[in-house]
Amino acid sequence: MKRFFCASSTLLILFLALPYVNSGAFGEPESLVNSSITHLFQLRVIFVGFNESVVNTDLINSTIQHDYSFIHGDYTINYNFNISYHFADSSYHEALKTFILANSVNGTNTTSSLNTTALQIQRSTGSKMSIFLPQSGRAIDAEAVETWFEENPYEAESTDSYQFYVMNFTEFDSPNHVLEHWYNVTELDHEANRNRDFWRLEWDNHLNPNVRFPYSCFTSQSRIFFIDPSAFQWYLTWTRIWWGLSVSGPKYDYYYEDLDQFLMTHNVGTIEGKEDLAYYLAGWIDDALTNLLAPDLWTDLDLAKASSLSIQVLVLNNASQSGYSEESISWIVNSSLAVQFIEDLAPFLETEVTVEFENISDYPLLEAIFDGAVDEKRDGWIYYDGNAIWGGLYALRDSYFDLNAADVVINAYVYLEKNMSMMYAGGEYTGLGGGGQILVMKELGRYFSGSASRRSGLGLVLIHEAGHNLGFPHTFIHGNAYAGDFAFDVMGYYPYSYSFTQMRKDAFHRLVVDLRILELQNQLEEDLLLYNRQNSTETIDAEFDTIHLRLNETLQLYDEMNYLLALENVIEAEALEIELQDLLWIYLCDFTGDGKVSIFDIVIAAGAYGATPGDSNWNPDADLIEDGEIDIFDIMIMVDNYAKKWRE
Repeated sequence: MKRFFCASSTLLILFLALPYVNSGAFGEPESLVNSSITHLFQLRVIFVGFNESVVNTDLINSTIQHDYSFIHGDYTINYNFNISYHFADSSYHEALKTFILANSVNGTNTTSSLNTTALQIQRSTGSKMSIFLPQSGRAIDAEAVETWFEENPYEAESTDSYQFYVMNFTEFDSPNHVLEHWYNVTELDHEANRNRDFWRLEWDNHLNPNVRFPYSCFTSQSRIFFIDPSAFQWYLTWTRIWWGLSVSGPKYDYYYEDLDQFLMTHNVGTIEGKEDLAYYLAGWIDDALTNLLAPDLWTDLDLAKASSLSIQVLVLNNASQSGYSEESISWIVNSSLAVQFIEDLAPFLETEVTVEFENISDYPLLEAIFDGAVDEKRDGWIYYDGNAIWGGLYALRDSYFDLNAADVVINAYVYLEKNMSMMYAGGEYTGLGGGGQILVMKELGRYFSGSASRRSGLGLVLIHEAGHNLGFPHTFIHGNAYAGDFAFDVMGYYPYSYSFTQMRKDAFHRLVVDLRILELQNQLEEDLLLYNRQNSTETIDAEFDTIHLRLNETLQLYDEMNYLLALENVIEAEALEIELQDLLWIYLCDFTGDGKVSIFDIVIAAGAYGATPGDSNWNPDADLIEDGEIDIFDIMIMVDNYAKKWRE
């Protein structure tokens, strides 16, 4: 799944206040704000089980990216991270170790390891084959460890910031790597109602049963990300080989070695060894910071201001040709689940998900698009050109979906067929999402285990691709950064999660609030220019003050990381601004200054009707739209505000 076409902390927000004059008229119009906003976040990195004398935090800090700037239309949003480094004492380390031992299972063949030779053959030949081997060791409950960190922060003040815990538990592993440790998550397929035990992408088939997924990092529903470089994991090796990543140099050594192996090949008692260790640890930290705390979301203002979302799913049932009835596959999409997890991300969006199962033979135009996009048939398997299908379907979307059903509409085509793959950019993909559309081509056999037993549904794919449409990139960067994909987030490739992590929800909520603040400030600037056309008045000054106060409250809530409450506040401020705008026009139409627009004001405007500058009856106050002529449009504004009051 991928993006198509074309995703209490201390905050400082640089906000220019409304430039009020204490009394009398405003001076020359001046800009209310710049079209940018800047935030400073606190990130605490706590090392657990490390000797402080061998960790060069200055070099780590200079290696990590701290500042991020993102362009959204006319607005620039800057995220800056102030990173502090701390070393947990031995008692904290021992307490965590005791907890881990009590919340783990140590045994034989408790996870899977990667057969790199088989993977390389698969990548070069495209053969579908087994690429996993069994691995023994200690499986640690990742969610329990995250909760422990929440309940036992190393320092109490760390709860007002984001926290990365970097752990060293090489003591859990045997020198020959026969026994390893890792972090385990129970991954549930909600539609099939069974735990995941398979690898879900290109080789998600019967050749790789009972695959287990070792995590070396983890975050879910907290503002904590823990990193254990000493933990066993095969995912970064898979990404390096499968995607052909160009990852080399000390900063990317974590793609090749866990901490045990690193310490066997580097002498951290030397200056050079300490430098290499700093780069090694910085690689883990920098990846998570970039991809989880400061992702480049492409959410726009229209989406940020939306209040309703409609996802309309059309399942094209070609499964009947493979012996599956509509009844036997109806479980694959649970619309209420999709609503649940999307509203967890965006409770401010009223979300509706509708699903229709239709026989594709009843849709000849759509059927022709799929038939015409067969790229290759090989060994009984059909490979479709996803790019061609996407474009053909997109051109017809308004014929099959109600694109006016909500503020934001996402249409989804789901194609069911046996023994097929969708090809895009040289790879096999399950789904594409973006531009208001989703295309899912998940091979029919992947929904079932055996002939009829449920294996995996469609909800996770649907939510993932909807996330792209809402502005989310993956939890990694294509090309060189995948460690962030250990986050238990629906936007990853690695985890089997239906939900968005708290860190990614924060990023989305922050951006929505920022865009609305910037747009509101832009509107207020226009209001101020309008207001400056007349002398100031205490009544309207008070309205500006009320909005200003509400914005300050919004920023305070933002500073406290209460982003949803901040959003409620800025929405209330927007409503006040609309009222202010109405009030300003009434004020400008009140030529007599009696607090309302009366027949006497209409008479004054009528007396200047048709006048231009230089005419004896020219009245600049009556030129309400400021086009150099008092015409019917100015009179219409007067009539529209007739009998309205701007003060009692």
